[in-house]
Amino acid sequence: MDRITCAHAHPYAARPDGMFACACGEQLDAADVEPDTGQVWTVDTSGALAVVTDPTTALESLQDAVRDLREATEYSNPGVTRDQAAQALREALVALREAAAYGITP
Repeated sequence: MDRITCAHAHPYAARPDGMFACACGEQLDAADVEPDTGQVWTVDTSGALAVVTDPTTALESLQDAVRDLREATEYSNPGVTRDQAAQALREALVALREAAAYGITP
């Protein structure tokens, strides 16, 4: 999870009117929040605007990693392929768990 901050590195916090504001007074409308591809926005437990990996993207990464693990012997260096796939699998699971903690599911 990465917090979305203003130009002065202050996190945007949720307001009751559906807007977000930082300590500087800058405001951001929820409709204007545009996370990078593969990410979705959420509000963390402190009320700060944040982004997490889109669980659909994480699920696709997980599926790719499982396929690579199963097909590792078909690659020129199966050991390296297995290690990379296992790392990708761990990262995808962490991303899925983090998104689920915010109630975001694929």
